[in-house]
Amino acid sequence: MEQRNRIVIPALGALLVAVLGGAVWAAIAIQTEYEIGLLAWAIGGLAGYTVAILSRRQTNAAHRIIAVIASLLGIFLGKYFIFGYVMNGDEITGMFSADLFSLFMDNIGEFFGAMDIVFVILAVITAWQMPGRMQQQAEPVAPTDQRYP
Repeated sequence: MEQRNRIVIPALGALLVAVLGGAVWAAIAIQTEYEIGLLAWAIGGLAGYTVAILSRRQTNAAHRIIAVIASLLGIFLGKYFIFGYVMNGDEITGMFSADLFSLFMDNIGEFFGAMDIVFVILAVITAWQMPGRMQQQAEPVAPTDQRYP
C-alpha cells in the first residue's frame, strides 16, 4: 500500500495543482485580456514541485511522467477555459458543452502560437526536471572519511 501511495497521492496532487493553475491562468488572461506565457511555464513547475513534495522527494521516472502529463493537462485546460469564455460571449455557462469542446479541438492549432509552444516546452522541461532536482537536494551528502596521521 505504501508503494502505491507514492504514485497515487503525488499524481492526484499534481493533477489538482495543474487544473487550478490552468484555471488561475485563464482567469488572469480573461481579466487582463492578455495571456501571460510565464504562467503556463509555472504550471509545469507547480506540477513538478507537487509531485516531489508529495512523494517525499523519493521520485522516479513515473513521477516525472506524471508531472509532465499534469502540466500539459493544466495548460490545455487553461487554453480551453479562455476559449470557452470568449466563445460563450463572456460567460461561464455552457463551458463544458460537447459542441464547444468539439469546436476547440477542431481549431486547437489556432490557439497555440509559436510563443505558446515555447512556454509549453519550458513547462514540460521544468515538470520533468523539478522532481529530480528536489530529490538530489534532499539526499544527504555522505561524509568523507578523512583520517589524519
